[in-house]
Amino acid sequence: MTLGKLMAASIAGVRTTDSKGLRNESLPVSAHTASDLGSVTKLVATTSILLKLVESGTVSLDDKVSKYLSEWTSYPRATTLRDLLEHQSGLTEWRPLYISQRTEYSARQVIASEGFKYTSGRHYSDLGFITLGNVIMQVLATDLESAFKEWISHPLKLSATQFALPVDPGDVFASSFGDQAELKMLRTQMPYETVERAGNFSRWRTHVLDGEINDGNSFHLYQGVSGHAGLFSTAGDLLTFGEELLSSLAGNGYFRKDILESFLTPGQDPMQGLGFRSWEHDGQIEYWGHTGFPGITFAISPSNQSVVVLFSNRLLTKGVPENTEDIFGQTRIMMRNSYRR
Repeated sequence: MTLGKLMAASIAGVRTTDSKGLRNESLPVSAHTASDLGSVTKLVATTSILLKLVESGTVSLDDKVSKYLSEWTSYPRATTLRDLLEHQSGLTEWRPLYISQRTEYSARQVIASEGFKYTSGRHYSDLGFITLGNVIMQVLATDLESAFKEWISHPLKLSATQFALPVDPGDVFASSFGDQAELKMLRTQMPYETVERAGNFSRWRTHVLDGEINDGNSFHLYQGVSGHAGLFSTAGDLLTFGEELLSSLAGNGYFRKDILESFLTPGQDPMQGLGFRSWEHDGQIEYWGHTGFPGITFAISPSNQSVVVLFSNRLLTKGVPENTEDIFGQTRIMMRNSYRR
């Protein structure tokens, strides 16, 4: 399903039956159909909360992570919140912490003590955003779910967006065949090598994930609430969120214009801002947003005053799943053509 706004909007597709075959495949997708956002959580929750905390002066982007998380005092390099948001921290990209760690606290320690991998460059890291979620909880002295409600979902009236479970479990995209994708990553040790092994875990899910968080760390270790993944939302709510970003860039929205603009400025890597990544066309940034592993993309185009929301259940295939970037590439062409009409 693709849905763009303000200049164009379309909804198409049907929902997949659940593992027990109780859902009618002819049920249509609508703007109220929920999906597991995967890593779009990094943007809608974690980045957005930090944006507000920077606005209020509660944190500074150049604060060292060790200011808030004591275990980071021994990390091999001085790392700031900005570094984490730009994926410049040197942390490894991914580890199935749910296999080797029993608690969120032990995972937090291991990320700081064993997560260092790179000395320079952008390396997209789930561990970095898990850490940012921990920073938010430390700063606000509350859990991440409560912080999201207070700072983002309630003020913006995102009534269909929440952690761990869809608000309406009867109207939701199925995402994948259990933990199949991560199980394959572990068995092949591709694209990332990890110290964890598939045989050391006995709770692999094999049923169709229908209303369950897809991401293994979020589901198995963090009970669906983490800085890197865990939100369910609808196209309608994400359009509302995107329109709020555009309004804020115009100076009359929930987020302060100058702070948001700084988040939408390329950092050390030209494709990466603070939490937001970018897509170019003809040498100019066309969209800012984020993708999610289940096949989700959220993006705004300030130049075209548009919001694009893409939901797909690309992982529900017996073959090789289509790449989310490729799906969004096709969507960008479609949107570009719609602007020319």
